Amino acid sequence: MTDLERWIAERRPAPPEELATAIGEALAREDVGTGSIAEALASAARAQLDGARARTGRVRASAFSLLLADGLLTYACEAALDTADPDTSLLAMAEVAGGP
Repeated sequence: MTDLERWIAERRPAPPEELATAIGEALAREDVGTGSIAEALASAARAQLDGARARTGRVRASAFSLLLADGLLTYACEAALDTADPDTSLLAMAEVAGGP
């Protein structure tokens, strides 16, 4: 189990099962690399936002992508606040979430 997977598993209260599954799937598509947990979560959130924006019209899947992005960003903020330097971590997380 990776540090990111462990961190997610320790969250209380746990998210609803469907959301937990979607979070796991979104994170599985991310290259965690040397980035922080907060940055990995923010990157996954950004990918969800990009996916929602790519769908034209009012699409139910886009709404779920937006909710998933919200959950991932909330977790990213929480992970950043858990670090020794929350200000720097929050800034790095926000830069990742903001994307290019």
